Amino acid sequence: AYVHKISPCKCLIVVLTFVGEAMNQEIQNLMVRPGGSVTLPTGLTGLNGDDILWIYGSDQTLLLCDGGEITRVPEEYAGRLQLDQSSGCLTISNIRKSAVFRGEMLKGNKTHNFDYNVTVVGESLSFLDPVSVPHITEAQTDITAKTSIETQSAVSEICSARCWVENSFNVILSWYRGSEIIMNTSDPDVSNNLTLTLEIQRKNESIYTCRAENPVSNKTAALNSRLWCSAHDITGTLCVLIVGVGAPVMVLVIVAVAHCYRQRNRNSGSM
Repeated sequence: AYVHKISPCKCLIVVLTFVGEAMNQEIQNLMVRPGGSVTLPTGLTGLNGDDILWIYGSDQTLLLCDGGEITRVPEEYAGRLQLDQSSGCLTISNIRKSAVFRGEMLKGNKTHNFDYNVTVVGESLSFLDPVSVPHITEAQTDITAKTSIETQSAVSEICSARCWVENSFNVILSWYRGSEIIMNTSDPDVSNNLTLTLEIQRKNESIYTCRAENPVSNKTAALNSRLWCSAHDITGTLCVLIVGVGAPVMVLVIVAVAHCYRQRNRNSGSM
């Protein structure tokens, strides 16, 4: 009989690949108020309601979706689950207790795994302060508008904006385009500010929102891409400064000049 021998090097590559994929499956921590809702995203598309499995706790089936049919939902979760059969995203409403959830989806010949640790928080976090207001700033200069918006030019067709916020316990900083989340970040080291840099295509006019949130509050700062990117030239920058910061100052300057002019005319008339 013919026996196919596998090279030790190939075995090592397979093992390392498997270990690498396993290490990439990080548990994502989510927090929700008692009675609130939480969505467990996947980032997948085109599942068509096939081969979707969600489990919770110690390998207990939360739901199974195959051929567009959802089965095996435990009684305690009945009427509280909403599954997007295209992406596999699961929304759980009326959360009552903390739990670990795991999603397993088969797309093509690859299995995708998603792990979430959902913590229900209550009065135990009442000591938390509201999250700070996020600031949208330019990376290289300190020109700050009243709206906390600054500009940074990357290349001719791209402009950049950097959002930052003071870090504290369980703060998440995110960029949104409309209602779509683009990126987010967090850092358990609260001594470091959270920062996210957004690159914007000049031809794509959109409203972007930088959102900072913790379990007790959220705050946002908005950015209009057309106004933002147009502020990269000198004229545009001056317009942003005048509209954002300069307007109140300019009013004061005009009033002061007018007052001095009237005072001067009065002095001239009395001589």
